[in-house]
Amino acid sequence: MADRTFGIAPSLQRPIADVAGVMGAFAHKRAAQVIAQVERQFPQLAIAAVLVDVPQQAPLVPYAFWIFNRGQLSSAVEKGGENRLVMLLIDTNTDRAIAMVGYGLEPFIQEVHLQSCLQAALQPLQRGRHAQAVESFARELGRQLRELCRLVPKQFGLAQETSWLDASAPGNANVGLAESVY
Repeated sequence: MADRTFGIAPSLQRPIADVAGVMGAFAHKRAAQVIAQVERQFPQLAIAAVLVDVPQQAPLVPYAFWIFNRGQLSSAVEKGGENRLVMLLIDTNTDRAIAMVGYGLEPFIQEVHLQSCLQAALQPLQRGRHAQAVESFARELGRQLRELCRLVPKQFGLAQETSWLDASAPGNANVGLAESVY
């Protein structure tokens, strides 16, 4: 349905698809290096930044969803839970940005995390510095992922956070039932 609305999806390449042609070679290389650094830290995910002139009549969210699914940013085997792509789409007409994640990351990366990444990209984007916006987004994504990695063991009960004390033991009368261990 969306293909009929938006036309044929462009074939895009990761890490940066500058369809609008707004980045110079040096800026492109530098932004790609920042993305590569985050991907080295988290080899299970892929990052794509798409800079495109979104058609004026196209709502940004459905357009981004269409690009995510039809732009060939993920291979055919990276479907469903195997899709661990994080996509930043920048509309170069309006300097609006949106971020999406594949199904494989949805249990971990929530909207609040993506909002933080988009917020990091906002100031450079407002100044028309698209490469810096991509870099800021990727760096904040790395920070968010490091924090998530720290919290995941706790969320899944894999980290021992408490040690139980016997309140009836001598010397423990004023101690609560659990003591935090970090």
